[in-house]
Amino acid sequence: MAAEYFDNKPYFWTGAYFVASCGDVTVEQLKKYVENQNSPKVETLPR
Repeated sequence: MAAEYFDNKPYFWTGAYFVASCGDVTVEQLKKYVENQNSPKVETLPR
């Protein structure tokens, strides 16, 4: 069934949202994490 749904799709995720609980993390740490979601990734060296 997954193959039928995901085949020929240009993306995996949809416009839906995700909710999860976080333990031992401050609100400020969560805000910083969310703000950095669109930051460019650090390039890694090829293996």
